[in-house]
Amino acid sequence: MATLGTQALTLSDLRKRLAPDGSVDFIIEALLSSNPIMDDIAWKMGNLPTGNRTTIRTSMPKPSVRRINRGVTRHKSTTMQVQDTCIILEDRSCVDIEEIALAPNGEQFRRSEDAAFVGGFSDAIAANIFYGNADDDLDTFNGLSMRYPLIGGEKNTPGYQVIEGMTANAGAKNTSAFLVGWGTHATSGIYPKNSQAGLKQRDLGEQTVQDKDGNEYQALVSLFTWKAGLAVGDIRANAAVRNIDTEKINGSMKSEDKLKLIEKFVLAKNRIRNLQSREKKVVMYVSESLYNWFEIYLLDKNNVHVTRQELAADVPRLFFGGIEIKKCDAISDEETALKKA
Repeated sequence: MATLGTQALTLSDLRKRLAPDGSVDFIIEALLSSNPIMDDIAWKMGNLPTGNRTTIRTSMPKPSVRRINRGVTRHKSTTMQVQDTCIILEDRSCVDIEEIALAPNGEQFRRSEDAAFVGGFSDAIAANIFYGNADDDLDTFNGLSMRYPLIGGEKNTPGYQVIEGMTANAGAKNTSAFLVGWGTHATSGIYPKNSQAGLKQRDLGEQTVQDKDGNEYQALVSLFTWKAGLAVGDIRANAAVRNIDTEKINGSMKSEDKLKLIEKFVLAKNRIRNLQSREKKVVMYVSESLYNWFEIYLLDKNNVHVTRQELAADVPRLFFGGIEIKKCDAISDEETALKKA
């Protein structure tokens, strides 16, 4: 699979451009290990103080045949603008100074507590990326489910990028596979203009804080802040297979039913524009149940699409048609069925 373009910076890339600071390095590295999607997201600074405005081309001019002594009709392309807003996530960790004093290594103990807060931020961002809905909750940004809300439609519409995995049954619990093309002009995380990317930590030092009963004690306080959003510059950079019945993939499936589902993933993969482009990195994100299904499918005699790559000093990795499959806990196994256009 093609590597990510040089303009698409991940959090690791951004870390390397910061001044040396142990706490910052620790926070970013812990973030990557707590949620694999954070290692893939391309980040860019928005062009607005509150987020980013993207101009998307909606139609192309069509040339005419030029005849002798005859002119041609003028054409032009059309565009539309989409404005994405960032949210501000914030939290504080408070560690009792007496706990610090009792620990063999006070600073290490404090950092271990901070790591739990890092995981919480990571989970919140990942959940927003897949299921955020700003129409229902102003404290979220629109995620991929909101941007691809229906199954089916004309080419160059969001619904065309969504494939129905199985026939939807009323009341059934479903899951999805999201094929995401990360890149500056494809799909990217955004942060407000003139701000910094990623999770920021401020050591507020020793402060007087209150317990749940309002009683005061002294604690070392850390403030965590993350301003983040999502922008999709090219709707055909992504695809999804929705309405995958969780009960069926967790049970026994006939070979012909497995093959039918595999065919849906082939269709979704091939609807991604410029799949091999070096300007983006495509990754498939699935729930634990669907990841297990893919790994077990390796044993199927009809399998030609799912492969496993063994790397030295690393766990084996799964691929579908050259696209890496990654397990992401933010993807639900209890989705309601998506409607058709």
